[in-house]
Amino acid sequence: MSAEDFAQVACPNSDCPAYGQRGGANLHPHGWSDRGKSIRCLRCSSCGRNFSQRTNTPLFGLRTAEDKLVAIAKHLAEGQGCRATARLCGVSLNTVLRLVARFGKHAERFHDSSVRGIQPKQIQPDEAWSFVGKKGQTL
Repeated sequence: MSAEDFAQVACPNSDCPAYGQRGGANLHPHGWSDRGKSIRCLRCSSCGRNFSQRTNTPLFGLRTAEDKLVAIAKHLAEGQGCRATARLCGVSLNTVLRLVARFGKHAERFHDSSVRGIQPKQIQPDEAWSFVGKKGQTL
């Protein structure tokens, strides 16, 4: 694996001087975390901590093949139902439901940490109003 492959990875140790700095020269390959040699372990030369390339991602700790996990996420992102996604990807419905919860929680944490200081000057609740407004009408 070349240094370019680590461009989106940063040291997850909050006490490290290179914490959160993506693509730094402080990351070096340090073995593999699975038998198939698809998940790289890295070492931060600034703090000496070892970690998986999947640390702080929704895929951390999962043993399912990455291409299958990506396929499941793509089907869900396109609006496919959980049962259909399970059928198309060849996994159980429970697997898809667990991944929905995991991906959703990760997206929520990412959103909460990234979206800060937004002060909208105008809000347009048109769609919510039309839905609620129609419910109150009698035919």
